[in-house]
Amino acid sequence: MLKKMNLEKQLGILILAFLALFPLFASGFRVELMGKFVVFIIFAIALDLVWGYTGLLSLGHAVFFGLGGYMLALSYILQKGVPMFMTRFGINEIPQFMTPLLSTPVAFLLGLILPSLLAAVIGYFIFKSKVSGVYFAIISLALAGLFQLLINDLQAYTGGFNGLNGLPRFPIFGKPLSVNTYYYLLVVMALLIYLFARWLTRSHFGKVVKSIRENENRIRFFSYNPANYKIFIFTISGFLSGLAGMLYVPINGFISPLDVGIGMSTLLVVWLAIGGRGTLMGAVVGVLIINWLSNLLSERYPDAWQLFIGTVIVLVVLFLPNGIYGSLEARLNQKTLSKRASVSQLERGMQRGEDFGNKRSYR
Repeated sequence: MLKKMNLEKQLGILILAFLALFPLFASGFRVELMGKFVVFIIFAIALDLVWGYTGLLSLGHAVFFGLGGYMLALSYILQKGVPMFMTRFGINEIPQFMTPLLSTPVAFLLGLILPSLLAAVIGYFIFKSKVSGVYFAIISLALAGLFQLLINDLQAYTGGFNGLNGLPRFPIFGKPLSVNTYYYLLVVMALLIYLFARWLTRSHFGKVVKSIRENENRIRFFSYNPANYKIFIFTISGFLSGLAGMLYVPINGFISPLDVGIGMSTLLVVWLAIGGRGTLMGAVVGVLIINWLSNLLSERYPDAWQLFIGTVIVLVVLFLPNGIYGSLEARLNQKTLSKRASVSQLERGMQRGEDFGNKRSYR
């Protein structure tokens, strides 16, 4: 049955089965680690919509991830009373503008709305001004640096460079979820988001967005407004990134400016480049390969693991420019097309033979 499916479905079923069975044979630490990587898959899909499908390289996507994550993290911290990082600066009451965060559902909503709104506003000014290519990448990079600096400087309200730690694992009625329960919740969320992104990229909207990536001027010639499509896909991506940030906080138990700045944004680009941008499965493959490889190598070779990872990344970029999954899919597609062309040529040859035979029988 698997043979009849295309590569994406075959690999998707295998990965899903592996993720579902993983807690049965792995330790709690490994399950937590895998849960974190599942969150990164959601984050990578969010960037793939913008970079892989629309052709807009964002080097500051961690801003949306961090905004969502900090909303939920601050909510958890404030529910325990005025935190120490505030009292250290003489703040003995929760500031008025932070009181909505005392409610976790409100904080959760804000963690979705604020990244989406920020993405929509940034997208409006950038895409309406027809900024694209390397200029868009530089602006997004500057945004990530600015956001990281802001989190560090607003130490009295964000915990600064030390970050926020001791965060519970998604408590319901005051009781945190177990590692396995939260892990399965993350797997279900990742599956739903993958299916949503798959539907979106195969819809009419998705086809227009891919056409913008290939030739923006031509799509404008057909009376489409590329800026509006870019703003919309950027907003959806901001929404998904904010959601990923909020799902990350409970599984990691900690968030800091390092999770929301240039470093995190760059890592995201690397995962996608290695897996294969423009293919949703490429985002999944890239995140799992690079993160597991980094983790296992750092345990075995603590002094040289970054050298190994760097070598792998350079080799993949040089010899597989479409990424691991993207190159494999392209090769299989080419093979299928060649096979179809051969069959079609054979059928045409047989048809000519039959026609020739018929003509001779008439004579």
